[in-house]
Amino acid sequence: MDKKIILPGEYVGPGEVYEEGSKAYSKGDDIYSAVTGELDEENATVHSRTEKPALKQGDVVYGSIIMVMESFAIVEIFPLKKGNVCPTAPEEGKIPVRAMSKGFTPSVRDAVRVGDIIRAKVVRIEGEKAELTLAEPELGVIKAFCSQCRLPLEKTPKGLTCANGHREKREIANDYRDYGRLDF
Repeated sequence: MDKKIILPGEYVGPGEVYEEGSKAYSKGDDIYSAVTGELDEENATVHSRTEKPALKQGDVVYGSIIMVMESFAIVEIFPLKKGNVCPTAPEEGKIPVRAMSKGFTPSVRDAVRVGDIIRAKVVRIEGEKAELTLAEPELGVIKAFCSQCRLPLEKTPKGLTCANGHREKREIANDYRDYGRLDF
């Protein structure tokens, strides 16, 4: 029997035939692919040469803020290693407002904005999402852009400022914009 190519989110089959695992997940009574790979209908398995990044508690990760709400932010996590990572299934993380800094943060928007590049630590894994924290000196925003004009923000004695003079607040890492080349 021929093997069928499947993409992430594509229907694999009923839960009575296929099992949930690292390459497939269940939604109701059905199983869907979590990776790009081959469906082996004869053996009721999904094969893949690529895997989603396997995050674990304590991992330090880099990512981009893709959504900001009042009490949390969603981060698209960059792959931990080059090579065998599925580019069509990026890992996502969530940063609750309580994990934005060691002190009190009234709103997530006081710490991060959409498009910011961050360094965070994995606190725990909850299903498909990783809960992250920025509450350590080496963690936080490492590159940010002005929310008004999209120019890069530079660290000045008065805070983060763009070339047009706009000032913004962020929860920055102690090495903001001094991190060198990021090798993913």
